[in-house]
Amino acid sequence: MKILLNGETADLPGDSLSVRAVLAAKGWSFPLIVVRVNGELAARDDWNDTIVSDGDVMEAIHLVSGG
Repeated sequence: MKILLNGETADLPGDSLSVRAVLAAKGWSFPLIVVRVNGELAARDDWNDTIVSDGDVMEAIHLVSGG
């Protein structure tokens, strides 16, 4: 499938994946990630159940804290 991930086309296996599977496929395991799928916020507790399909738009933002 092809999705728009953070403004760039990403080719991923299958017809659909969970948000957690997309993040794993990209190797992103940062502790503070905020995800939106098609403009809707995906709560971390729902990442296994939130499905990303061909043509969807996903944004994953890694938050950095510090002082």
